[in-house]
Amino acid sequence: MSFFDTYGNNGDIVSQVLSDVLLIQSALSEKVGNYIHNMATFFSGLIIGFINCWQIALITLATGPFIVAAGGISNIFLHRLAENIQDAYAEAASIAEQAVSYVRTLYAFTNETLAKYSYATSLQATLRYGILISLVQGLGLGFTYGLAICSCALQLWVGRFLVTHHKAHGGEIITALFAVILSGLGLNQAATNFYSFDQGRIAAYRLFEMISRSSSSSNQDGVTPSSIQGNIEFRNVYFSYLSRPEIPILSGFYLTVPAKKAVALVGRNGSGKSSIIPLMERFYDPTLGEVLLDGENIKNLKLEWLRSQIGLVTQEPALLSLSIRDNIAYGRNATLDQIEEAAKIAHAHTFISSLEKGYDTQVGRAGIELMEELKIKLSIARAVLLNPSILLLDEVTGGLDFEAEKTVQAALDLLMLGRSTIIIARRLSLIRNADYIAVMEEGQLVEMGTHDELLSLDGLYTELLKCEEAAKLPRRMPVRNYKDTSTFQIEKDSSASHSVQEPSSPKMLKSPSLQRIPGVYRPVDGVYNNSHESPKVPSPPPEKMLENGQILDSSVDKEPSIMRQDSFEMRLPELPKIDVQAAHRQTSNGSDPESPISPLLTSDPKSERSHSQTFSRLHSQSDDFRMKAKEEKDTKHKKSPSFWRLAELSFAEWLYAVLGSLGAAIFGSFNPLLAYVIALIITAYYKRDEGHSIRQEVDKWCLIIACMGFVTVIANFLQHFYFGIMGEKMTERVRRMMFSAMLRNEVGWFDEEENSADTLSMRLANDATFVRATFSNRLSIFIQDSAAVIVALLIGMLLQWRLALVALATLPVLTVSAIAQKLWLAGFSRGIQEMHRKASLVLEDAVRNIYTVVAFCAGNKVMELYRLQLKKIFKQSFLHGMAIGFAFGFSQFLLFACNALLLWYTAFAVNKSYMDLPSALKVYMVFSFATFALVEPFGLAPYILKRRKSLISVFEIIDRVPKIEPDDNSALKPPNVYGSIELKNIDFCYPTRPEVLVLSNFSLKVNGGQTVAVVGVSGSGKSTIISLIERFYDPVAGQVLLDGRDLKNYNLRWLRNHLGLVQQEPIIFSTTIRENIIYARHNASEAEMKEAARIANAHHFISSLPHGYDTHVGMRGVDLTPGQKQRIAIARVVLKNAPILLLDEASSSIESESSRVVQEALDTLIMGNKTTILIAHRAAMMRHVDNIVVLNGGRIVEEGTHDSLVAKNGLYVRLMQPHFGKGLRQHRLI
Repeated sequence: MSFFDTYGNNGDIVSQVLSDVLLIQSALSEKVGNYIHNMATFFSGLIIGFINCWQIALITLATGPFIVAAGGISNIFLHRLAENIQDAYAEAASIAEQAVSYVRTLYAFTNETLAKYSYATSLQATLRYGILISLVQGLGLGFTYGLAICSCALQLWVGRFLVTHHKAHGGEIITALFAVILSGLGLNQAATNFYSFDQGRIAAYRLFEMISRSSSSSNQDGVTPSSIQGNIEFRNVYFSYLSRPEIPILSGFYLTVPAKKAVALVGRNGSGKSSIIPLMERFYDPTLGEVLLDGENIKNLKLEWLRSQIGLVTQEPALLSLSIRDNIAYGRNATLDQIEEAAKIAHAHTFISSLEKGYDTQVGRAGIELMEELKIKLSIARAVLLNPSILLLDEVTGGLDFEAEKTVQAALDLLMLGRSTIIIARRLSLIRNADYIAVMEEGQLVEMGTHDELLSLDGLYTELLKCEEAAKLPRRMPVRNYKDTSTFQIEKDSSASHSVQEPSSPKMLKSPSLQRIPGVYRPVDGVYNNSHESPKVPSPPPEKMLENGQILDSSVDKEPSIMRQDSFEMRLPELPKIDVQAAHRQTSNGSDPESPISPLLTSDPKSERSHSQTFSRLHSQSDDFRMKAKEEKDTKHKKSPSFWRLAELSFAEWLYAVLGSLGAAIFGSFNPLLAYVIALIITAYYKRDEGHSIRQEVDKWCLIIACMGFVTVIANFLQHFYFGIMGEKMTERVRRMMFSAMLRNEVGWFDEEENSADTLSMRLANDATFVRATFSNRLSIFIQDSAAVIVALLIGMLLQWRLALVALATLPVLTVSAIAQKLWLAGFSRGIQEMHRKASLVLEDAVRNIYTVVAFCAGNKVMELYRLQLKKIFKQSFLHGMAIGFAFGFSQFLLFACNALLLWYTAFAVNKSYMDLPSALKVYMVFSFATFALVEPFGLAPYILKRRKSLISVFEIIDRVPKIEPDDNSALKPPNVYGSIELKNIDFCYPTRPEVLVLSNFSLKVNGGQTVAVVGVSGSGKSTIISLIERFYDPVAGQVLLDGRDLKNYNLRWLRNHLGLVQQEPIIFSTTIRENIIYARHNASEAEMKEAARIANAHHFISSLPHGYDTHVGMRGVDLTPGQKQRIAIARVVLKNAPILLLDEASSSIESESSRVVQEALDTLIMGNKTTILIAHRAAMMRHVDNIVVLNGGRIVEEGTHDSLVAKNGLYVRLMQPHFGKGLRQHRLI
């Protein structure tokens, strides 16, 4: 697994495999055919040349290396620059992708300008490399064509010498000349495949290296015991991750888990408890020490057998893009009855049966989205079906609300019966009834025993429990004691309570139920209870309840308004060095709804778009909304942008366009002119009786050809360099305009599937390039070919108009030939790229969920699915290759047929005396050379038509008018905010689900300085309230008021600057800790930043890092624990110092030892006249808020203080009862 740890975080494995496979396919498919075809042309032309005139052929061999060298050297530089430009744009693409993915966070902190600024800065490197590519391309092509023309002049001059000395006649020289010219073209075309061959070879090396890589944990020939008891022992284990070998995780760790007993592992953050599960699953092997199962080292056991005995359930369950049936079976041959029985035990059968397709419903990224509770239940059902002897639970219920946790916990209780169980827990209150609790510190076991025994020791476990207990009852200062400040101020005495007592040196504290055995700590026999040997009722027993209320993690409200964490993180780049205020601030539109979006391009599976079906109902206004949305989509008649619209984008580079056009026209006109001069020389070769005249005339024309070669270098440089500059600037401008336009759209636009982060990122990367290719590149070719055609027609009409008309008559046939040849040259792979993307979905799912795939031995299932997709690709490729091959052959037939027709008519006209031979030869040569230029513009038609959607997509995005104007300067920007918020008669449904009414006639008033808690089951609409206040969405009906005025009347950025948003799951950007904190206020001083970190209890752990605040947190904060990430996110909001706070259970991800001080930091943050709306799941939070509203089905069903709601004994009590404990029961007895 260290391989995936090293390369899997940012998707390098998937992208490398997919790109390498395509490179190998490209190298082995049509490129091989092209290479053989062109090399055959080279050798046959060379042979014909030597047979007819070996002197001319020899000159070709002498000058050929210089021509090849010119092209080869430029190709080397071009390939290196191409790699550089890809790397340069990768950074820009990452900025754009994360900005779009986590647009809610971007909008909440009003950092659109920063994102545009960063994106524009990163594009500058791409622009520089693009201009260098244009320079190298212009010089390379110029010298290649120039040397070829000069070589032709030399050959014709030598031909004159041979003719005048009677060593060859004109026919032999011309035959040899054209043969070697075609031979050289063949060699040049063959050389273009070398890069693909080289890339394929490198890709094959990487791929086979990956295939041949042996795993240190792989043991398919190990022991397979006939039975298993389930005794687990960790004996003197030392361990560190291969990706971070310098950081010890476990240091002399001992642990014994008796058979059929449950042992919970707890400890501070970084204690090493999370490494126990991967070691047990043999995702990794310990550096030193042993992990034993029934006394046998697990290294000696057959790996597949070992994992088949272990059931794994995690907090973030993995679902493949398959049906529910296949996700539960997960590679095992199970009947539907067995799958249904497993689902019933996991409390998932009822929900699954309510779906239209039942167990055949597609889930994952290619199907419907499920709430976390339902995902966990499917994961439990999967473990039930496995029927393991050992169960590993990793904070399974940590992200669920009360109702969801009850049902999941009941399913877990059934699953744990009679199984050896290891529970990784951050909240101590959830594991009190475990048979044993093991306390870890700095990679060692320091305490072990039952809950009561550990309390009697008054050691680390007691300290952790006290921290958790203390966090339940925050003391909130009265409003009247709050001192209003308009600047960032922090009370000095508050920092004193933010420190956590440092643990003593790690050592083992023996509880009464432990005895010391050499090298191992074992529980004394007879001490274990039978808590897991008898069935448990679905609801948690009283012994599980904690006095004075229970702190619980809870999931983000399963409304699509506030999406899960991974949906809004944005990579924060370093501050850029250029200004893009002049960038066009256009608006954008969605992509073509007719264009199918590959499953690979759908949004992150954690993006919650599911809505409550239990508490949703239809509403007439939502029907109107749906019809309106449908009408908008239906009326999107897409028209391709006009030529002048494209020209407007590059109007600033008109000077470059003029210079490039001049070079293209010169180079294009040289094509027929060169043919005409060659025809004159051929005519001169037959004047045998005028030797001096022949020498003089041929020398003159050869000198002119040589001069044309020199001018060709300049013309190609002008054409490719200046058109390249125009194209690169156009691409950079279009990308900036598109990105700027995207960030003006309302959040609902991003919720649409066709506007997912992956799709929009691909549009930015590709569509702008297609605009450049369609306009700049094609304009260059069009001018070049037009010049060639015009000159050819002028020469033809002036010399022999009949032959010119016959040549024009073959144009439609030649056009068909050119189009077919273009399709051939485009290759086979382009037609099946979409199929490869679908196949890559299977691969990406497997890598994304590699731990689950490996843990449940589902590798064969994944391989079967991938193999099935590859078979489809193979079949389609075979048929496609046959069709394209036939089309190419037919195109060659048409080309030769047209040439034969032209030759036949030339002979016929000369025979009928319609024209003389010299004139006929000149016209034939001119049109032969100009044929390609005549049909190439038509050959470009397939490309332009294929990219039509890209062009439409660009201007749809740029031209779209947002439904919520982000920066209306005429809107209100009051100097002061009192903070009174009112939601009045709100009806709301999400744009992507207009048939589901989330809030119905909803009203809520929060006075300035008041703290209101909102509770309810998942899907009741809690998080929707935050989304409406942030104006991520506008209500379908009703109003959201701030200080008595509709939010629509306020400037949107001004509004969001006065709102502080804290999510349940932390949002950490891939940059330094410093930049993550000052993301809220970039002009904050060092002292203010550090003080904010102290309030959030983050300063201590940040200062302990080697680089302190300059520590890079990795991709999406992967190098930090959830608690550390949350504290940084809280520090960010502290620094913002907004008068209105929107908190979505901000302390739920904090570890036990720091939850108390973090809760105090939140108290400091919300006290006084800060208006606070708290999405709450913890009972302790409710006791000290001003008001509590309980939601059910999008309506308020209860409202009041904690005590008044407890007295009502309604829904609030049912939601909170499992977590009140004895305190609540005593309250109800009074």
